[in-house]
Amino acid sequence: MRRTAYLATLTLLLLPSCASAQVRLMVGAGVTNPMSDLNEVADAGWNLMAGMQLSVAALPVGLRADGAYHSFGEQGANPRTSMLSGALSLVVTFPGVGLSPYLLGGVGMYRTSIDVSGVEPESDSGIHGAFGVDIGAVGFGGFAEVRLVNVSAEGSGNRRFVSATLGIRM
Repeated sequence: MRRTAYLATLTLLLLPSCASAQVRLMVGAGVTNPMSDLNEVADAGWNLMAGMQLSVAALPVGLRADGAYHSFGEQGANPRTSMLSGALSLVVTFPGVGLSPYLLGGVGMYRTSIDVSGVEPESDSGIHGAFGVDIGAVGFGGFAEVRLVNVSAEGSGNRRFVSATLGIRM
């Protein structure tokens, strides 16, 4: 009986915060700069990203799922390299007027393709961290983000890169 009363009370307290959850869709584009081992075979390129963020108005913490496509520039005789990623992140937002800074960190899967016949794409896991700002009021607005990604590639070292993305959120 006690446990049932406790669960009922907890449900009633959490229900309003769940009902006020905000879902934001995000799309953006920017530049990607390779570092470490990846810098030896690729030059700077571009990225496209799309994502969805779920946050509760009463809490400064949210959850974001996003996907991105990174196309790195050719370096000398090295072929073009591209990467398709899917990531899940925890987002901590700080209060602000007009500009709301946030920190982001999480894990993802990264599929690296090299434009050479006979070379199969590799899928590896990785971690990432970012600093960004939401621009505008609640609802339609923009965002700017700088993200550091480290992909742990088996046998071929780490693939590390930095991406800077500007976009809109709805």
